Amino acid sequence: RRWRSVVVVAVALVAVGAFSIPRVWIDTSFLSNFSPDSNIVRTDRFVNEKFAGTSTLNIILESDDADTFKRPAVLSTIARLQNELETDLAVGDSFALTDFIKRMHQVMHEGVAEYYAVPDSQELIAQYLLLYEMSADPGSLEQVIDYEYRSANLTVQVKDDSSQTLSRIIAVSETYRDEFAAVGVSVQYAGSGYRALVFSELILDGQIRSLALSLVIVVLLLALMFRSIVIGVIGATPILITAVLNFGVMGVLGIPLSISTALISSIAVGIGIDYAIHMIERYKEYMAERGNKREAAVLTMHHSGRAILYNALVVASGFAVLLFSVFPPNRQVGGLVALNMAVSLVGTVTVLFLLLYRGSRFGNHTQASNLDENEEEETYA
Repeated sequence: RRWRSVVVVAVALVAVGAFSIPRVWIDTSFLSNFSPDSNIVRTDRFVNEKFAGTSTLNIILESDDADTFKRPAVLSTIARLQNELETDLAVGDSFALTDFIKRMHQVMHEGVAEYYAVPDSQELIAQYLLLYEMSADPGSLEQVIDYEYRSANLTVQVKDDSSQTLSRIIAVSETYRDEFAAVGVSVQYAGSGYRALVFSELILDGQIRSLALSLVIVVLLLALMFRSIVIGVIGATPILITAVLNFGVMGVLGIPLSISTALISSIAVGIGIDYAIHMIERYKEYMAERGNKREAAVLTMHHSGRAILYNALVVASGFAVLLFSVFPPNRQVGGLVALNMAVSLVGTVTVLFLLLYRGSRFGNHTQASNLDENEEEETYA
């Protein structure tokens, strides 16, 4: 009954969920998986407060020409990049060949502060490096430059392992890409922090692709099973509603899209299609047997509806136990899966059943069309 109210409520919920999706943020921070009071988080916080940082980003600069990184223009660009990166509060320190050269240049001028800079002469830079190799530990240069001065390593120490933080730092580095390209230098990235960022990008790309592909596959499989593209679309509707509300709730509650939470939508697809097939198949059988929409609806809801309800309660309760876990990602997964179970259940017995009742063509159409006008306006969702 009151099918219009069902449609209005469903559309309103989906609209609110869709509006909240842009608030979902992607983060693969390893430490966010632990309680703020755990030993590993407190230790990491202590190191970040007292030292340069526990996460690293390596900016790899490469050229085809030998001695490229003895040129003042190239080294000055690296120095300016370092200075700009270090204005970010999350950056504890940076380390590159320029630090060796600037320090030697200052020492050679009696420690005057204004000489802590890259010299303008390539010959002078070459002499400094030769002097360092002869008098100091030449192996220390291997951390920042190769033997032919074709490849340089700029190490950035970061006080936060969040992929969002690394993305912000890399965005600053990217503004120098054209300037480096003008002098024949390419820019690449590596390091523990960069791996987290790559993870987050793969999660986003994979999530969008897999969810879209799964919806298409569901529609096609249902269309083949029931020989109707309309039934395929109807069967996929609860899945789409569940996915939208899942991401909407994540946006409202500030739950990031991470490795663990990214799996939730896949679970929702499996749950939703299971419920949909049960409901559609049973409704089809009763329509073939009775040829009357009202009777088929009542019988379907009495049998399949009850079974789906019990299944949802049992499975949701099992996942809800994770809400008591001491591991935060487990709590998020438990809560979201339980929510998805509930939304899939409600979506199946209301929206899907309403669309099935009013839009399907199962059974004896002549008999079904003989229902009076009042019956046609009723739905037993």
